[in-house]
Amino acid sequence: MFRNIILTLFAFFIFIGTSFAKIDVVYPSSSTPTINAVSVFFVGNTDENSAFYINSEPVQLWENKFFVKVVPLEYGVNKIVLKSVKNGIEEEKIYNITRNKPSGVKSKPITFEAKNEVEVLYSKTIKENATIRDKANGASNRIVDLPENIILYLLGKQGDYYKIDEQGSSQFWIHKSNISQPVSLSAKIKPVLKKQKFYSDNLYDYHKFYLSHPVLYTAKQNGNVINLTLFGIETKDKHGNIQPNFNYTYTFDRQILGFDCYYEDNVFVFKIAKLPDEINSNCPLKGINIFVDAGHGGVEKGAVGPTRVNEKDINLSIANKLAALLKSAGANVITSRSDDRKVGLYDRVKLAKNNNALISISIHCNSLPNGKDPYVNHGTEVHYYNENSKMLSKIINDNLSNDLNLKNNNINKSSFALNRSTNPVSVLVEVAYMINPEEYIFLKNTNNHQKIAESIKNSLEKYILLLKN
Repeated sequence: MFRNIILTLFAFFIFIGTSFAKIDVVYPSSSTPTINAVSVFFVGNTDENSAFYINSEPVQLWENKFFVKVVPLEYGVNKIVLKSVKNGIEEEKIYNITRNKPSGVKSKPITFEAKNEVEVLYSKTIKENATIRDKANGASNRIVDLPENIILYLLGKQGDYYKIDEQGSSQFWIHKSNISQPVSLSAKIKPVLKKQKFYSDNLYDYHKFYLSHPVLYTAKQNGNVINLTLFGIETKDKHGNIQPNFNYTYTFDRQILGFDCYYEDNVFVFKIAKLPDEINSNCPLKGINIFVDAGHGGVEKGAVGPTRVNEKDINLSIANKLAALLKSAGANVITSRSDDRKVGLYDRVKLAKNNNALISISIHCNSLPNGKDPYVNHGTEVHYYNENSKMLSKIINDNLSNDLNLKNNNINKSSFALNRSTNPVSVLVEVAYMINPEEYIFLKNTNNHQKIAESIKNSLEKYILLLKN
């Protein structure tokens, strides 16, 4: 009798496990979120042999029964019902998504508070990568990222940003968190350029400026020209007129590779990478230092696909295959990670610099914000920030699109930590989208990871050969 009861219960639980539908929603992660966009996308998966509905409308199920569905949002609370039906048994999940109306209230503009005309307002940068911007907000363009202990003179404050006195007509701004508390001085401490020195090694050409103390600087590329400015160092032009800043122009007869500016105590160093003298046309990557970065890692999953495959794992697989191909081609390869671990963004940048990489490639897969349609917004794209990386970005982007039959989204100028450095030549590759169904199926297939790696490797060979010629 007892045995029969046990068998009956066992059979009942088997029935329950095989007959009830399940709904695994990857996104949205909350059932009551506030999303201030025109639409939200639902991403997740359900059981084999299930029919799936959102607000009573049938939803297409892809491989492994995953779904990606865009649902429009009205202002107020939107009740959205997800239903999976299997063997006549239903499971429901209810989402109440709030979309707020714009307030219509315009914030008052923050006025500029000028310093006292008779005082000199003095400060110093207090951290590495202290960003100078062209406007008093965090969304404006970056001018330069300064190291610690650069002396700055300030003209006043607007909100949380100070305006820098750079002795020019343009506007430079820095956030208060990047500098020491400003103090008043009776006069500026005038910097002096004592001497200059040129020299080279097998990787770089160097130009050193020996200063009395570190000063604000910029190095701007325009084609094959780099204009360097050291601010506050007075010089005379060819007519004998006093100029408030020291300017130096570097002109090159080739595509500009990686270049860098930094301080060694009071010595300002400008260096520019050299292409190896001998490049074998049959093996162009031989001896080239290349940094390969697998995006995200550890607790940082990146984008998560409809069946809960993490972007970090796809990035790593592609990066490892690319590293192996580059090593076989004779390149000296440095990687940010070869397994699943967290690596800081600026630690990755330092790793590339410290190992004298000529090229840096960061591998990612793309995601979307709410309000966008993953069936429309998809494809491959490569991001660059500095002009010296634009040509490489174009080559990789076009090759990936052609080789893998992916939509070509062209190259984009974007400010990411991994492509912002002028040295090495740095690009960030977004291979395809994690929530476009067809591209997600493509990205999950590890055979395609090898094809992606081969396309990028071929792009790097083409780039080096173009530089040679």
